[in-house]
Amino acid sequence: MENLPQTMTVNSNVITEKNYPITKLWVFKAPIIIILINVVALFFGYYFPYLVLALPIMLIANSLIRANFHYSLDDKYFHVKQGVISKKQRNLPYGVIQNVFVKQDLFDRIFGLASLRIENASQAGGDNKAHWWNKSYGSKSNAYGQGESLGSSGNKVSLPGLKKQNAEELKNLILQKMKENPIEDSQSGL
Repeated sequence: MENLPQTMTVNSNVITEKNYPITKLWVFKAPIIIILINVVALFFGYYFPYLVLALPIMLIANSLIRANFHYSLDDKYFHVKQGVISKKQRNLPYGVIQNVFVKQDLFDRIFGLASLRIENASQAGGDNKAHWWNKSYGSKSNAYGQGESLGSSGNKVSLPGLKKQNAEELKNLILQKMKENPIEDSQSGL
């Protein structure tokens, strides 16, 4: 058996979405909310046919987005690969992460889910169309119409649809890696 060069050794400390998966229930979150809105609207005598048309579109879109999203944590970086049509990859050093938090909306609480949000100081890493829309029109949701999207946008990485316990464990792992990998100040000139 040949010895592998040191650059090709396998790191067993890599954590991926296989360890902390995004549940399939996330794919159905928007359609379930659309159905509930229609049921309530019908109760009051209203009918929104465009919401019914949105159901298959949301199911297909969310399935494609989820199938083309991957994240991993290694010793130095939080890696994100995403994109259905336009592929994007981010390698976020733990030293630049400023905020990691777990959040739950009403739907998440009912189903025992949570979203993990990671924020850094930079504006790199993505197309800011959603942020332009939010600033211009005061919206707190993203450009896709959902309150929490999957993936990287601007200075945020969002992992919705995690089990609550998994989101807390991932948060603690990232916080630990932030302590182990403080930012190196190589640009200060001091």
